[in-house]
Amino acid sequence: MTGWEREDAGLFEEAGVFLGYFEDLPDARQVGKVRYPLTGVLLLCLLAVLSGAETFTDIANFGNRKLSFLRRFRRFASGTPSHDHLGDIHATLDAEAFQRCFVAWVASLIGVATEVIAIDGKTVRRSQGAKAAIHIVSAFAARQRLVLGQVRVAEKANEIVAIPNLLKMLAIEGVIVTIDAMGWGLSGACQRAIAQQIVDQKADYVLALKVNQSALHDDVSLFATEQKARHYARHHDQSA
Repeated sequence: MTGWEREDAGLFEEAGVFLGYFEDLPDARQVGKVRYPLTGVLLLCLLAVLSGAETFTDIANFGNRKLSFLRRFRRFASGTPSHDHLGDIHATLDAEAFQRCFVAWVASLIGVATEVIAIDGKTVRRSQGAKAAIHIVSAFAARQRLVLGQVRVAEKANEIVAIPNLLKMLAIEGVIVTIDAMGWGLSGACQRAIAQQIVDQKADYVLALKVNQSALHDDVSLFATEQKARHYARHHDQSA
């Protein structure tokens, strides 16, 4: 087998693995009217985005330029879709189902052993065409510096729902999950429920503790102060 043949075999294998994670993604289009099979569209979008595409127009242009290359993986009997067709196809997809497939694929690439995943909330203030700021809760793989999944929420108060939903999408067994003060503006009951969910998914957690949780904050501060004093006393005795 030549070098080119080995490269082709590797590309075919990786493409097959990627598409395998999307086998159960529903295609809501009428079967007899499907001009562009979903597997081909997904593969086109993946390769285009990896090549720097940011819009449907970019993806369509990539498809036109790289059609012969794309046909090494799929037939693309009708060529590649225009930017309008790409938008229409994506509009029919179940966003939550797509995200589950995508998160599973990404997790298979990076692995999760001894990993730290940070749950973080951000406000996108300059959302194109949006009348109000968009709030997004993300799961970020710290070592790989890769976003594993995101959940969009209408307002920051809805993080109470977004965090558990995002956790459900992730395979976090054996992982350390961190949640910053963003998530800890929730009520005590919600905090405990999220912590319990992380434990139920066989992961560990590191959670931010805010001053407004006065009783718990005071207890932890006292414990830390006592441990610091004991460490100082023990070190001082050993040095004497």
